[in-house]
Amino acid sequence: MTPMVYSSDRSNVWQALGLLAALWLALAGPLPALAQQPDDSMHDAGEEEMLTGEAPSTQPRRPGQGARADQGPPPELSFVTRVDKTAVWVGDQFHYQIIVDHTPKIQFVLENLNKDTINMDPLRVMDATSRSYTLKNGNERMFVDLTLTSYAVAIPQMQIPQLTLFYFRREGAGVTATSEGAAAESLTVPGPVIALRSTLPPDPSDLRDAVTVTGWASNRWVVAWIGYLALFVLVAGAGWEGFHMIRYRRGRKGPDPRKAMAAIQDRWAQYVPGDFSDANVVMEFYGRSYKDLKEYMGYLLETHTEGLTAEDMGEEMARLAANSDMTERTVKVLGTCETARYGRNGTELSGDAARSVAHDMREIFEAGARMI
Repeated sequence: MTPMVYSSDRSNVWQALGLLAALWLALAGPLPALAQQPDDSMHDAGEEEMLTGEAPSTQPRRPGQGARADQGPPPELSFVTRVDKTAVWVGDQFHYQIIVDHTPKIQFVLENLNKDTINMDPLRVMDATSRSYTLKNGNERMFVDLTLTSYAVAIPQMQIPQLTLFYFRREGAGVTATSEGAAAESLTVPGPVIALRSTLPPDPSDLRDAVTVTGWASNRWVVAWIGYLALFVLVAGAGWEGFHMIRYRRGRKGPDPRKAMAAIQDRWAQYVPGDFSDANVVMEFYGRSYKDLKEYMGYLLETHTEGLTAEDMGEEMARLAANSDMTERTVKVLGTCETARYGRNGTELSGDAARSVAHDMREIFEAGARMI
């Protein structure tokens, strides 16, 4: 009995060992075959590192519009995004890169990928480059590099806006992507989140921009409204006076004052005698000067001067705010002429007095020519 028990136990041991060996062969057999299959994600790692200057990303590629995750074969569109900085200061530039792998049947439109046509608000696009090349497995890879900068403040982070890439499908060999009748499709690439840094402390209390500006008290606005009212009255008064002045000038009839004054001056100069020794000549000169001066001042002051005496002329010129020196000379000349014509004293008929009148008349004419 004992030898039979030992033989049965030994048989059971050998059966168990055989089952373990079969199980080990079943599990370990496919491993060498799997180890020999090439990994497509690492197949072009050297080219990606040579293109970007960085080690290839280990993040899984996300399928695009032309591929679905549940399909067995590799998708015809896949992309990956990355940034060279995870956080930037205000005004710093950083690179946002998009790498798209696709089949040769797909061709992306690269002509519109430039800084003038790409809108990444609130980020500012400083530069944009793109290129496409063929991989060793026959697929193609498009590389887009955007140089961005941000001027936003008071926010801890920001998501880079999505970017839409357009592409065409080739129907056959020799047919270009931009052929007539080809329908364009789009691939929307969502952007990653980037942190923003600022040199300003949170909730600053001692900065000038943080001070709340209070409004004026209600009683202070009274002064402002009075000033506005005074300005309005001033503008309205100036406009009213200007209107009447233009209306008066247009409605006034008669010769041009400039020409009339020049004619009076020329006419008076023709009657100035060369010798003031004759009393009759001096008297005639006084009469001519008296008449011409009053007519001249009438055109200059734009007022009626007929019938005004020397004293009346002085008051009228003072009322019109005429030049004081001209007023004094005019009153002096008119007074001398009136005294010589209506007075009994003959001292005004002397040559010195006449020459003084002639000198004052010339000064008045020169001053009037400068005023008008």
